[in-house]
Amino acid sequence: MENNQIGAFLCYAGRGGSAFIDRELYMPKAWTDDRVRCEAAGIPGSVEFATKPRLARSMP
Repeated sequence: MENNQIGAFLCYAGRGGSAFIDRELYMPKAWTDDRVRCEAAGIPGSVEFATKPRLARSMP
């Protein structure tokens, strides 16, 4: 599982169609705990671990 991305997505679905409204990249705890790795990947220091449900609740 080294070369993949996991995201949380907020979508609207109705009779007239569907649309993506928002998205957040899921960062595993192993990544957010390794600040050197995050810095090398360009991930800001402000990014903290969040579960997928927490990411979903943070979307509008």
